[in-house]
This record gives sequence, C-alpha cells and structure tokens, in this order.
Amino acid sequence: MNDMHRDEPHELRSAIRDVLTGAVADGFTPSAVCAIARDGRRIEPVAIGDAVRYGANGNELAPAERVGASSATVYDLASITKVFTAVTILTLVRDGVLGLDEPVFGRLAAFAPGRRAGAKRVITARHLLTHTSGLPAEWEDAPGGRLLDRAGTLGRPGMLERLAGSELEADPGSRSIYSCVGYNVLMHLAEQITGIEWSRPVHDRLLAPLRRDDPTSAALTYFPDPENCAATEYQPDRGMVRGAVHDETAWALGGAAGNAGLFSTAGALLSFGEWLRTGMGGLLPPQLQDELWRDQLPHVLDPQASRPDYGQGLGLRIGHLAWAGRSGSEARSHGGFTGTSLLVDRTRRLTVVLLTNRVHPSRDTDVRPLHAAVAELAASG
Repeated sequence: MNDMHRDEPHELRSAIRDVLTGAVADGFTPSAVCAIARDGRRIEPVAIGDAVRYGANGNELAPAERVGASSATVYDLASITKVFTAVTILTLVRDGVLGLDEPVFGRLAAFAPGRRAGAKRVITARHLLTHTSGLPAEWEDAPGGRLLDRAGTLGRPGMLERLAGSELEADPGSRSIYSCVGYNVLMHLAEQITGIEWSRPVHDRLLAPLRRDDPTSAALTYFPDPENCAATEYQPDRGMVRGAVHDETAWALGGAAGNAGLFSTAGALLSFGEWLRTGMGGLLPPQLQDELWRDQLPHVLDPQASRPDYGQGLGLRIGHLAWAGRSGSEARSHGGFTGTSLLVDRTRRLTVVLLTNRVHPSRDTDVRPLHAAVAELAASG
C-alpha cells in the first residue's frame, strides 16, 4: 500500500507532463506550469516549454536564446486577480465599513449620472461581485474604443471617474454578464473607503496575512521582476510584454487593478488556493466565507432572467466545466485571459493551478480544453 501511495504522484505528474508536452508541441501555448495539492499534499510542479520564445520585435528566437519555463517562472494571472479583489472587498465588509447590499452610488460621486441613473442607484457590491450589475463587460470610452489614457491627460483619478460613470447596458439583476468594469468599480470603491491606492489594501488585507500563514505565497505580487516572468503578447505600441500586466485597462490604470494585474508562480498561487480551501486562517468570519462560496445567482437575478450553466459565488465561479472538467460540478474556479486557471474543490480536497502564456506572441489559441483535461487528471489520478 505504501509503495502504491508513493507512486501516485509520480504517475500523475507523468500524465500531466504528457498532456502539457502535447499542448506545447501543438502550438497551443509556448509554456505551461502545473501545481496540484490533493488532501493537503502538494505534488512537485510540472513545467514544460519556453517562458520566452519570441523576442522584443515579435520574431521567434533561436532555441539558444529562449528562456525555459520552470517552477520559479512568474506568470500574469490576468482575471484570476478578481478572486483576490473579491476577498479584499469582503474584508471591508468584515470590518463594517461596507455593506454587501449597500448601494454603491452613495460612495462614488461619479457613479449615478447618465441615461440610466435611476437604475444605477440600486447597484450594490454584491451585484458587482457577481457580474449582475448590468455594467458593460469592457470599459469603452466611445463605440469601438477603450479609454486608455496613456498620455496622462486625465490622470488615474480622472480615469476612475470616467469608469464609474460607465453607462448601464441592462438593468441590475436582469442578466449575468462577466464584467471587468464591475471589478474596477469595486477597486475604485475600496480606494474611496480606505483613502489608499488599490495595491496597498490588497497587500495589507490579503497578501500579508496569507504570507504570514504560508511563506511560499511570497511570489504573489502586482509588480514582479520582469526577468523572472513569462512573456505574454507582442503589441505594436508596447513591444513584447513581459513583467507588465497584459490587460490593457489594468495597464492604463498603472498595473494594479481590480480586474487584473497580479502575477504569481504556480506554487504561490497553489498556496493561495489551499489557504482558500481550508478557511483562510480565519481571515473572514464563517458567514462571509459561506457567501464567498455560495451560488449567488438565485438571489441576485430577477426570476425572469436567464442563468448561465454555472453558478457564481462572490468572485468564484461554481461548476464552470469549461475550466473545471466534467467532474468539476462542485469546484470553484477562475480563469485568466493569458491562459491561467485556479481550481479549488473542497469536496474532493483538491486544488489545481495551471499557468500558461498562451497569448505569447498573439491571442489566437484557446487553452480551456487543456485546463479542463488537467483538472480531470488531477481529480482522477
């Protein structure tokens, strides 16, 4: 029995290595790093491919010039950042300075004006956390164009006011549409409450307590050393992006945003996932922890609103099988546009992290099937 138990991680790592090697060979991503914990036992990460395969001008590098991926490679987490945003917001609820069902317009002067100001006045933090506010998916200043104030004519405060003034596309509670705008409104709200720019509350309220409980999470940061990072996309106005956030809105806001901006190694993100799975060291009281995990959609959507085929907690998606695999109906997960995913399953005592830089050098591939396949292996291996 003991010999079999010792062989299980080896067999699982071998199976995952085969899947990741095939994905890299087939061009779905230049690199991938997977880290898994089962029953609290961490399995040594598997790293495949090149963290940097294309140079500053977007051209493919000679093999000798490439940077191989390893367990120490730092990846742009993209929208997995939203889970950290959600937990940080819940610490404000914990402290009694924000109500989950408190209308946001009372805290943000720029929030209510617009054609549908009356509808916006009922939007709460719960709506924003569950993507049911009716705000648009992406931040657009004009039809077809995002407001990217790179020249600094508005400054960050002006940009946030413009963001808060985004017009609704639907009434609150009438639909479930994934919204980066909503999560940046949450960031703006937190800054108004705390008087501190976003990266500091996230660090003080979440990353520092996590690091005290588990020092292996230290690689989680908004501002990594670019030399340690996997490259992402080649963009004509930015060159090859490496060590700076890929998401255009987060980049325009200075790198640390509510929708994106965090970087991590696979191991550090696994530490967060396990911390989340096991109660976060009491960071949140039991009632708020339950809210984080509970499917909110039956309570925030109008009865006539159509529901997606997955649930939505406060930040975490529930049973999102496109990422979590066929057996992941009870899993909480989140993916990132750069090709990253975090899965936490309390029922199966399982945490799975898969980090890729599939947008390197361009955003032409879909790696969701790869994430689902790895989740299936982790659950059954």
